[in-house]
Amino acid sequence: MKKILCFVLTVMLMMTSISALAATNSKEKENTYTMPTAGYVVLQKVEDRKITPNEGEMDINPLIEGESPTTGMPYDTSARYMPMIVQISNSEASETYDGALTFSAAEKLARGQELTKNDAKSKKVSAAGIGARAPWGGQYADIVYEGILYRDGATRISFLFSDILADGFEVTAGPVRSARIGHVLLREEWQGGIAYCGGPRAEENNIAAMFADLGASKKGVAFNIETNVRPGEFNERVQGVRAPDNLSVDAYGLQTLVPETTIAEPHPFLFTDVSPYTDGYDMAYSVNLDWGHKKWISHFVYDEAENLYLRYSGEAPYMTFAGANDREADNMEQMSFSNVIIQRVEYEYTNNNRIMPVMQSVGKGNADIFIGGRYIPGYWVRESIETPTVFFDDQGNEIQLTRGKTFIGHFPPESLLTYGN
Repeated sequence: MKKILCFVLTVMLMMTSISALAATNSKEKENTYTMPTAGYVVLQKVEDRKITPNEGEMDINPLIEGESPTTGMPYDTSARYMPMIVQISNSEASETYDGALTFSAAEKLARGQELTKNDAKSKKVSAAGIGARAPWGGQYADIVYEGILYRDGATRISFLFSDILADGFEVTAGPVRSARIGHVLLREEWQGGIAYCGGPRAEENNIAAMFADLGASKKGVAFNIETNVRPGEFNERVQGVRAPDNLSVDAYGLQTLVPETTIAEPHPFLFTDVSPYTDGYDMAYSVNLDWGHKKWISHFVYDEAENLYLRYSGEAPYMTFAGANDREADNMEQMSFSNVIIQRVEYEYTNNNRIMPVMQSVGKGNADIFIGGRYIPGYWVRESIETPTVFFDDQGNEIQLTRGKTFIGHFPPESLLTYGN
């Protein structure tokens, strides 16, 4: 077990050597970025900004009475704080959509342009996490993470639930899939529970062993639905949904299984009611992410009236079903976010295996941040496995988020990000 943990720690200190290692890997085909760049601001392979946090900005923010540490919304601070992460599939599907509801139409409207009859024509879309492959329970997640699953640009989603659990509400989420090393480290950052279904078992990449080695298993917070949770104990296979994307969990139910002796200390984000990021910051009516595979391209379009970024997968609205047993189209909701943070992180691959990414989430690097329809060239710092990631603006101050949900993309520096202004 110690050997596994030492490997993880060693890899995370190898950030400066990753480029050299990749250069020697002549057998791997480079990812193909197909997203258009004309007319957009392009952010790709940007030199390290080397933003130095101002004095005291790495301190943990105090928990404010009645305010959620993850969303800044009203919150019962007397309730048990034990965030739960659920690993969510993001596999591809095809679906036909009303053209007026697609990304292209939404972007035109955000630019102040009128739609034409051609814009309203139906479009068949092949993309990740849409149609029958859409997740459920996502509308209750405080934070949605996305990161590399396969080297070719396929991604995996993680829902972090906290506010809804403090309110004592059952929330079913899925489809639950496997974890990778980056997800093990994400759990360490939040100190809460995690629900997943298996993962690599290879030497130096044994996910269950890593949870045990880092103490998560002993604390009773690592719920591998495949092995250490009884069938039917706050989990089920959803009827009418094709396996393996049919496993659902009750995040609140699993939270009740975490021993009372296990503590998660809040590390609140910094929230504000009036964003300071206006004058001097570029407008960003759309944010576009190309991970390296055309079916995993995603977009965020700013809705000025709601002060939210609406998410799209390819041309399709990225929707979430209400719950495992409430999968009616009329009850679907488009995922939206008050804050979009693109955290630039390096990836290594264990034994050069394309399905075993090791995300370099301890360290520092650039962060491209979008709040209130504006772009902030920022930075991130995470000092150790046990400490939280802190995001900074271009002035070295901790970023001031808008109250609400946040999307965080663990995005490679070489991957293509554009925004429209």
